[in-house]
Amino acid sequence: MRATIKMIAERAGVSIGTVDRVLHDRPYVKEEVRRRVLEVLEELDYHPNRVASALATSGMARRFVIIQPEWESYVGAAMSAGVEKFRRDRQDYNVAVDVRPYRQGEMDACAALLDAAAEEAQGIALCAADCPLIRSKLESLAQRRVPVVTFNSDIAGGRRLCFVGEDSRRAGRVAGDIAAKFLRPGDRALLVYADPGYAGHRGRADGFLERLAELSLPRETCRVAETHDDYDETLSAVSAALAEEPELRYIYMANRSVPACMEALDRAGKSGRVRVLAHDNSPETAAFLRAGLLDFVIDQDLTYQTRKALELLFDAVVEHRPPVRERYYAETPILTAESC
Repeated sequence: MRATIKMIAERAGVSIGTVDRVLHDRPYVKEEVRRRVLEVLEELDYHPNRVASALATSGMARRFVIIQPEWESYVGAAMSAGVEKFRRDRQDYNVAVDVRPYRQGEMDACAALLDAAAEEAQGIALCAADCPLIRSKLESLAQRRVPVVTFNSDIAGGRRLCFVGEDSRRAGRVAGDIAAKFLRPGDRALLVYADPGYAGHRGRADGFLERLAELSLPRETCRVAETHDDYDETLSAVSAALAEEPELRYIYMANRSVPACMEALDRAGKSGRVRVLAHDNSPETAAFLRAGLLDFVIDQDLTYQTRKALELLFDAVVEHRPPVRERYYAETPILTAESC
């Protein structure tokens, strides 16, 4: 059943008039009351009458820009699906969405896209590395009152509205919890991630090592390789670990180069003998999982991330409803061969 203003008022313990004032960003509402009403709006996924709102805003063109790495295969497809869902849901409004990719790791190119978007966009959804250059751009955008929502990888210290994506530290801790159940005294583990520049990968790595330490598996138990999501770098790093670490029993693939890890294991004659946990249910990881070469996959809803980031920008720009949370986390189910 679609939420009504009356339902919201009752849930928040306020009058219908107060809800109306919050919806239209009018004054004379205590901040604690405004926050409570906004939280109820979020809980009930309330959006004002679409026909009335569309008529009221149809003459006001707005443009949102998504700035993200050049994602291939299933990642790009899943992210694009979120954009298309937003477009369908807001087709009655005069809202345009542009997707502007840059080559992963090239933050100068990302910064140039942010500069260009600042001249024409009313809101920006951004996936970028957490670095001084991008932080300075976020500061400039905030001063110009251009709202930014980060997604997939956060820039927590930057001036953004909020973040949408995986709770990466928690996902890493879950991975550590699983790994600890298979590691015995003297066993070694390998952690493979992109690099510390992307907060999502850094959070996974930190959470994994943190949880192992809590379970009396010291940092020295785990070998760490930064391979920048590169196939050849990952193949080399995993092959070296397999050759140099005879007690290697577990590999945590915190980046997307899972096929390279599988090739290294196959070359070393250790496929299925070393347990492997990976992220994201791509067609490749699903096939490895069903074949018994992967033990677990921690998935994340990629489509949710772009859709929710655009919805939050829309709410802030068009409906004058700021986010009620600093972080919106996607679901992260744990998949096995039977559930992928």
